[in-house]
Amino acid sequence: MGIYDGARGEVAADVLEGLRRVSTATAWATLVRHGIRKPYMMGIRPLSVGEVFPMVGRARTLRYVPLREDLLPYLREAGMDNPQREAIECVAPGDVFVVDAMGSLEAGTMGDILATRIVKRGAAGIVADGCVRDSPYIKRMAIPVYTRGVHPAANTSALLPLEHNGPIQCGGVTVLPGDVLLGDEEGIVVIPPSLAPEIAAHGPGHEDLEVFLRQKIEQGHSIAEVYPPNERLRAEYEARGGGTSA
Repeated sequence: MGIYDGARGEVAADVLEGLRRVSTATAWATLVRHGIRKPYMMGIRPLSVGEVFPMVGRARTLRYVPLREDLLPYLREAGMDNPQREAIECVAPGDVFVVDAMGSLEAGTMGDILATRIVKRGAAGIVADGCVRDSPYIKRMAIPVYTRGVHPAANTSALLPLEHNGPIQCGGVTVLPGDVLLGDEEGIVVIPPSLAPEIAAHGPGHEDLEVFLRQKIEQGHSIAEVYPPNERLRAEYEARGGGTSA
């Protein structure tokens, strides 16, 4: 049993569904209030096109190390014991497949064939701190995909898969298997399982209030009236059924 296993936990399906109504900005603010100072993956950008966001799911991890040519024969002899292949075949419905490729821009971490298998396994998204190849196809798949870049080279031209389902880093954030990843068009935040229920419960109310306040600004109200809302606007918001948790 790993020393961080106590930090892992099962997140209920209704909590995951609630997080779909929360932006990364709102989630970030809650995490920072709880002392999680850097939950946002830096440099990991949406690759996908189309209406595939948001992304919400539990992390399923894979870690790469730099290529060392004398180790390639062992990897090729491994067959399905190859950590990359094992990781893909362990993906469960609702998982986000998260790859630590150290930010390498020298090769793809996967191509269209393996990405398609991840989709068929029921993944909720793919995140790579590195590149993918076959990006014209991958960016049009029916799930969110985030990467640091794209590259036509196969992974073993620069990388070796080392292990899966262990702690990794991605975009400068530590990710444990079972952590919740919330992604939108702005990027991705990593949510510890223990904080996911709070964000799912209170985040949608905050989003609703933000929409209300933005509408008031569009109607010509001043920042002094709206941000934060004065007593009159707060009462108007609550009278129309707005929550008070924001």
